[in-house]
Formats: sequence, C-alpha cells, structure tokens
Amino acid sequence: MAPAAQALPMETGTVTEPAPAPVDPPAEEQPPVEATPTETIPTEVTPTEGAPTEEAPAAEAPAEEAPAAEAPAEEAPTEEAPAAPENIGLPAVEGDPVVGGSLSSTGGQWTGAGWIKYSWIIDGVPSQTAGHAIGEADILQILPAMAGKSIQLTVVASPDAQTPGTEVSALPVTVRPAAFTGVAWSNLVTGRPAVGQELSLSAPQWDNSASHGTLAYQWFRGAVAIPSATASRYTVTAADVGQKLWGKVTLSAPGFSSVELASAQVTGVIATFVTAPVPTVSGTARVGQLQTANAGTWAPSGAALSYQWYRGTAAITGAVGRTYTTTAADYGKALKVRVRATKAGFATVDRYSAARTIYAGTIVATRSLRVTGVHRYGQTLGIYQGWTSGVTIKYQWYRNGVAIRGGTGPALYLSSGYIGSRVNVKVTVSKAGYTTRSSTTAAVTVGKALITLKTAPRISGATSLGSTLTANVGTYSPAPAAYAYQWYRNGAAISGAIYRTYRLTAADNGRSMTVRVSARLAYYDIRVTMSAALKLPVWAVTVLRGDGIYRVGTQIKPGLYKSTGGSFCYWARLSGFSGNLDDINANDIVTGITYVQILPGDVGFESDGCGAWTTVPSTGARATQISKDGIYRVGIDILPGTYYGTSRGSSCYWTTLSGFSGSFDEIYDNYYGSARIIVTIPSWARGFEVSGCGTLTRG
Repeated sequence: MAPAAQALPMETGTVTEPAPAPVDPPAEEQPPVEATPTETIPTEVTPTEGAPTEEAPAAEAPAEEAPAAEAPAEEAPTEEAPAAPENIGLPAVEGDPVVGGSLSSTGGQWTGAGWIKYSWIIDGVPSQTAGHAIGEADILQILPAMAGKSIQLTVVASPDAQTPGTEVSALPVTVRPAAFTGVAWSNLVTGRPAVGQELSLSAPQWDNSASHGTLAYQWFRGAVAIPSATASRYTVTAADVGQKLWGKVTLSAPGFSSVELASAQVTGVIATFVTAPVPTVSGTARVGQLQTANAGTWAPSGAALSYQWYRGTAAITGAVGRTYTTTAADYGKALKVRVRATKAGFATVDRYSAARTIYAGTIVATRSLRVTGVHRYGQTLGIYQGWTSGVTIKYQWYRNGVAIRGGTGPALYLSSGYIGSRVNVKVTVSKAGYTTRSSTTAAVTVGKALITLKTAPRISGATSLGSTLTANVGTYSPAPAAYAYQWYRNGAAISGAIYRTYRLTAADNGRSMTVRVSARLAYYDIRVTMSAALKLPVWAVTVLRGDGIYRVGTQIKPGLYKSTGGSFCYWARLSGFSGNLDDINANDIVTGITYVQILPGDVGFESDGCGAWTTVPSTGARATQISKDGIYRVGIDILPGTYYGTSRGSSCYWTTLSGFSGSFDEIYDNYYGSARIIVTIPSWARGFEVSGCGTLTRG
C-alpha cells in the first residue's frame, strides 16, 4: 500500500493539495492501518511515522506461501489514507505587533481538518510551536528581544494530531519597540561653570520608571563629546574656558525606543584661587646672606609658583628663584619678593612680601689665621688664612711689636737681623657692602738656621793599646766653618779628650769608644752628632813580673791570668804564708804557656820560672794545630774537635780541664804514653793541657 502523501510548504497564502491515495474503508471510527505488502501480517503491527497502526483481527490466519507449482497468491487489499484538509481561508494574525503586546490566530478556515499545529517564526528561526484542536486560538507574547524583528505564523492542518497535514503561512509582521510614556525632565545645568567646579544634571522621570529604563549621560564641549565625561556630574577643566558646555541624557530599555534629552548650555569661565597668601622672607638681612621666599599654601593645590626679587621697586635681573643671596648693591636698600601663581583655567595672581632693609655684610674667616713656614734665618714666612670670597686683603708685618718698613706683603723673608726677634702680621680684610675686619696672628720667635747632616761622623784607627783614634766629621749642608770634639768611654766623657784625635790608654781596655762632633756656622744652630760606638778588644795587661810570693787582693786581684811561659814554671795558690804544705790550695808545674784562676778565697800566689803574668783577652787564635807544650783555652785559643799526633816520643801527656784553678777536681780526662795519638777535645771543656806530644793537628 502506498504511504500517505506529506504536505509541502508553499508560498504565503497558498494551499498544497496532496494526491489522493486509495484507502480501505475502516470498520470502525479509528485511524487507518498501513499494511506491509508481501509480508506476513504479525500479531502486532509497527506503526509507520505519521500513521497509527490497527491491530489485525485475531480470527484471521496468516497467509500461507503457495507452492511453486501452484498459481501465485492474491495481494492483500490496500487501505486508503484519509483525504488531506483543504484550506478555504488563510490564517489571520490578530493584535498590534509592539513590544509588550501579543499576537493571536485561529489558524484560518479548513475543510477536513481536526487539528492545527502553530509555528511562530522570528527572523527565520522558529520561536514558539503549539498544537490545538480546530477552532482554538494560539497566542504569542511579544518580548523586548523581538523588537524590530519579523514574525510570521505558519500552520499545518491535519485530520488529527498524528496525521500529516497541509501547511499554509500568514503574512509576516514587524515588531515595533515600545515607547516610554510620561517622560518629564528639567534641562537645567546645576553649578557654576568655572574651572575646578562641578556641574550636574538632574534625572528624568517617566511612567513605570521603577520597572524598566536606564539612564546614560554624555557631556559635550560645543558639538564634541568630552571623553570619559559619562556621569551625571562633570568637573570643569581649563579646556572648557570660553566653550559651550551641555549634557545629553539617554533613556533606554530593551525593546523600547530610546529617548534623548539635551540640557541647556552654559559657558566655561576661568577660576580664582581660594587662598592666595602674602609671602614672607627669611634669612639674615645682611649683604652676602641667603634670603628665602616662603610662598605659603595656595588653594586649590597645583598652582605653579614663580619668583622675582626686587631692590626697591626695580626687579633684580636674574633673581627669579625661591632663594637670593644679597650683594653689595643691596646694601641699605629695601628688598622684597613677588610670588606669582599660575594654573591652567585660573586667573594669575601676584603677591608681594613686606620689604626688608639690607645691612652691611659680615666678613667670615673660614680658616684660623696664623703664620706659616719655618721661622728661622734664611726662611720665608707666609700666612694661613681663609675669608669670604671676593675680599681685598692688606698686610702689615711686625718685629717685636714694631711695624716693619716695607713688610706689607703676604710673605716675609727672615734675614740675620730677625734672629731672636718675635714676628707677627696684621691682616685687614675689606669688601664692598661688608664691614671691614682686622685680625692679628700670634707672634713667632725667629731662630737660627739649621745645619743639615748628610753623613754621620765615624771613628777610624787601630784599636791596640797606645794607638791613635781619629774622628771623621762627616758631611753637612751648608759646610760648617768649624768643629768641636768630645771623646767618650762607655758613654762617659773623657776629661780633656776634646781634639779630633785620641790616644788609647789602659783605661780604655775592652771599652766602647764614641766621639761627639759639633759643627758650627754663623747664624746656624750648632749641629751636634754622636758617632757610632767602636768596641775595643780586651788587651793583655801585665800584672806581675818575676818570681816571688804576692798577696792576693792588693798585689794581684782574683781572676784568670796567663803566663808568658818558660821551660819550667811552678805556681801555687796559697791560703797562708807559713811555708807549710797545708798552706798550698793548689799548684802545678807547667812547661810553656799556662793559665791560672786565682780565687777570691786565696791569700797569696807564688810564681817561679813562669815569667810575667798578664790579664787574659776575651779573644784568641782559635787554632786547629797545637805545636807547643802548655795550657790552652778551648774555643778561644784552640777549637774543639779530634786531633791527631804523629810524633815518635813516648812521654806524651794531655788532660782536658773544666777550669784553671789547678784543682784535681777540674781534671776531666788525661793520658800519658806514646806521642802517636788521637784525642778528642770536647766543646764543653774549658782547657786542654799538653806536654811532650809533638804537633797535634785537628782532623
């Protein structure tokens, strides 16, 4: 069975007639049922879109497939769809198409229709769709968003809600925006149109203002909108001076026609300062002092302040800063300052301070006045000073309080006539417009010149007893005219030793010698210089000559002594003079040079065959070979170490000693035998005695 025909959209006001389709007459009053050809009819039939299905009668049996040899089966009878409704009168849209109103329609006039589907299409987009039984109206409420848009109604009429039908459309209508009503407004601009002042516009009133409608503001300068001036209030600026100012208020709401309201015009004028104080001047009212203008606080803020200083009624050229330093030209004059305030859109205002009389300036010393330089003969004195800039200075030098003729410069040369005098200078300082000032320095005493030492004096000559030492005076600048001398022994002046040369005596033995040289020149201080010390060696001094017995303390002092030597030398330290052996503290028989230590407890000393006895020098030969019999000091006369003997004798004797008093306790080690020996002399030993051993050589 063929499907039911669908209604196609047509031009507005036209009806599309579907082609008739054969239908089976229904047994009862219900929608037709579409049967599927060549198929077995099931118990339940699936409905085709747009056409309800009818349940097959239970009494009917499914059709059987004919066998191939038999004649073909007959087709099932086809049910015919109901006829499509026919439009006999286009739908009419009732109502005023304005925001807030409504449109309605009953769908037009039809035959064979029982159901109408309404579609309201706004600018081509379906907006509201509804279905009603034939004769019932559909209503569309016009919302603000629909203002200015095209609305067209399309209806589809069908026998019932499930059956496709015939579509027709009404003529389109355009929605008008709503209009505000009851608008009332005063167009006056409130406020003074001066720079910095605020202008304002009142808000209009209209019907239902609480439910809809908003206000927008825009201020204009002439015909040009002022950027960002979009509030009900506006502050006049400098750009508005002489311009026509007015405001526009726009009343708007969604779906409503906007209402624009223009205010009355006012002309912008310049403003005046609310506060314009009289300036004051601070600073000392003297020449050379800084004057400062105090402008005070101007209102409103933001004013640009400029300055001009006046001497009397005449403007001072270049004096246009907040500060001004008075000059000599201001002395005795009236000084004042003008403060000029300017600001865009404001009237310029001048204010003058009270005049002040300028008195003479004060010259200031920036340094402490004093005489400089070396105050000695041949030198030049100067002056250390500092004053206010631009001053004129006069000088007068004095000697012992009396003005020096011609001494009127900033420096003074000290000739020989100034030696011993007291010299100072008076300085007089002046400057136009300033009070003259005089100051006098402290006096200085002029001394003699100084001799400069270039090389120091020194002592030359041999250092043996009886030799002559010579003082080399050194070098000086300038060269001295004369010299004086004084010789010293261990830092003590030697009486009568006042010449350039000095002969050494026994008193100088082992002492340090120095000489003081005094260089002399007219008008110069004596230059006294001490030479470096010359350390003399200890000389051997003979204290005993010949054999005999001597009293210790008067004839010979306790100490270490050395004999000049002999082939046979006997000595003894005595505790008495009775001749008994008990009087002998210690004794020895030595061949050659020997040493003996006389102790403080000894009473006497006996010498026989020893020759002369002398004091012992602190230095010696420090020999490494021993070729003569005798006693030697280790480390002074001979060096410690290992010595080798190669002689053939058999009477070789040696001993190491810890002292020279002759006590057996001082013998550390000894030997007697062949002269072919090896002996080690330790460094800690004080003495070494040898006899009959020939020559010993240090290895």
